[in-house]
Amino acid sequence: MDLTKGYRPLIEDGNTIGLWPAPAAVWESQYAHKLRGFNKRWITFLVSVFIALLVLVSYRPREITRTLSSTTSSSAPGAWPSAVLVNGTTFLKPRDFKLIGILFFGRRASVSILECYLRANLVSHGGFLDEMHFVVNTDKKDDIAWLDQMVAQDKDYKRVDLEGGPYPKYNPIYDQVFERNHMYIKMDDDMVRKAVPLSLSNLLTAVPFQVWMNPLAIPELVNTKLNHPESFVVLGSLINSATMAWVQYRLGAVYSYLPERRPPVLTSSPQGTGNDSYGPKAWRASALPTWQSADGERRFEEFPQKPEGVKKAPIGSDFGPPYANHRWLPLRDEDRHITETPIAHSQYNPFGQSWRQWTIAAQQHYSLLENLEKGLVSKYYVGHDGIWNLRYERGNINLIAIWGDDIMDNIPLKESGGDGKDEQQISIILPKKLHRRMCTPTE
Repeated sequence: MDLTKGYRPLIEDGNTIGLWPAPAAVWESQYAHKLRGFNKRWITFLVSVFIALLVLVSYRPREITRTLSSTTSSSAPGAWPSAVLVNGTTFLKPRDFKLIGILFFGRRASVSILECYLRANLVSHGGFLDEMHFVVNTDKKDDIAWLDQMVAQDKDYKRVDLEGGPYPKYNPIYDQVFERNHMYIKMDDDMVRKAVPLSLSNLLTAVPFQVWMNPLAIPELVNTKLNHPESFVVLGSLINSATMAWVQYRLGAVYSYLPERRPPVLTSSPQGTGNDSYGPKAWRASALPTWQSADGERRFEEFPQKPEGVKKAPIGSDFGPPYANHRWLPLRDEDRHITETPIAHSQYNPFGQSWRQWTIAAQQHYSLLENLEKGLVSKYYVGHDGIWNLRYERGNINLIAIWGDDIMDNIPLKESGGDGKDEQQISIILPKKLHRRMCTPTE
């Protein structure tokens, strides 16, 4: 029996003077020492694998439910709606008043496209709107029946019937629908024919209408209205707005595009959905071919404007769409010819060329798609505080934020003066009378 096992010699001046208790690693056999080291490394490996698996199992990637980099409110049960605005700040939905959406319902075709954005903006779906009211302004029975089916699908949708029936003058609508102590987001169903950073339409692809609404559109409107209590009304920043076309062109947000003269020869997909450059799913500017003249050359030729006094631009006419569902194509010439494209004729005038010429709207829409694809929506931003002051010029009220009190304090709206329309009253006459400006957030 080895009595020295478990001890190590204590040596002094080369002489062993005694034994000293030693750790097992010193006296154990070489084989045991290697085995213990192997077990230690194996245990470390297993622990590392376990931790890695635990991390992978518990990890949940953030669900992307919104377009661009904008972050909007959470729809988690019990979560109070919030939005991360363009400037990076977190904006909580106000708690001390209701936000009610009002939409004048007159066109089923338009609302059927817009509805998904309206639903996404409800509080029950993570948005800011407590309620969405549809004011019936049509007598088409099929359209009204469709509206009833849609309203029945969501508890926060509400149908509103006007006491005098459809097609009244504007006073009955505002008098019956608006109430005090609420903020209203008033919308027109033809917003599908307008556009933003808020909405987009008439892309002239293989479908008659398309729309895009920035997920931050309504939070930005509300935030701007609260930060600018001196304003009478805050307008949404629209593409295909008669005055804002002129502004956006000079901000560099519009590019050189012209209509394609002849239908393309394409091989359609088996599902008949077209390809990346043509069809109902085509929207990316990078997939479009470069524009060519009618003879197939790069020779530039200006597209004719619609003559003064002519209301419609028939397909195939000299100044109308070259063919049904045609495309607009980029010149890709570093905008050397942009002054000879339709946007150059835009005017800062609510009834100017931007309002009359369909070509200006088409060029704006295709430019917006290019900016969306490239992540350049910031090109539409203007002003040191992100506000465009219309200085009592007339503006589109297709999408506005306004206090119910400001409407009720000024009912009845004066239906004389200007053209007698509510747009004239809300965007010019009342702001001037009350010395309260009308502004547009451009961020």
